[in-house]
Amino acid sequence: MAEQELVIEEAQREDAASLACLLETVALESDFLAQDDRSSILSAEQLATYIEGHQHRLNEICLVAKLGHEVIGVCNVTSDQDTKTSHIGDVFIAVSKPYWGNGVGQFLMETMIDWTDHTPAIRRLELTVQARNERAVHLYQKFGFDIEGTKKRGARTKNGEFLDVYLMAKLIDRSEEHT
Repeated sequence: MAEQELVIEEAQREDAASLACLLETVALESDFLAQDDRSSILSAEQLATYIEGHQHRLNEICLVAKLGHEVIGVCNVTSDQDTKTSHIGDVFIAVSKPYWGNGVGQFLMETMIDWTDHTPAIRRLELTVQARNERAVHLYQKFGFDIEGTKKRGARTKNGEFLDVYLMAKLIDRSEEHT
């Protein structure tokens, strides 16, 4: 990572092919994703359409971590467009395995939290994480996420071993509301 500067920015249509490659790679190299190999992975064209369709929503963002033109990490916040739950952002984060431990996830989280602090649309962030993924749990707790529950047998390894999944959340409270 020393040769190129790490850039965290909102995903653009031209990032779609590299993002599709990242998602496909992460699905194969990580046993920590909550979904399994049967989860649908979007094609580059589908991702491009997704990125364009979600760019202007106040309660959604797709951030990418890039070295040059290569996407090495992603942090996506999606929200139900139903007015009763549109204030809840569902967080997905993934980093390519060669870059684990280099702070990429932390930079993505910092940028995402800064975004939530500046958008009035999101008041709660939620995510799921395998209980055994101690590094990720620590990262989320560092950014104010609390474990709200445990989903017993919420995931399964490729070998069929059941895994517990934490349900974590962070409330977004703005200081001006408390004065």
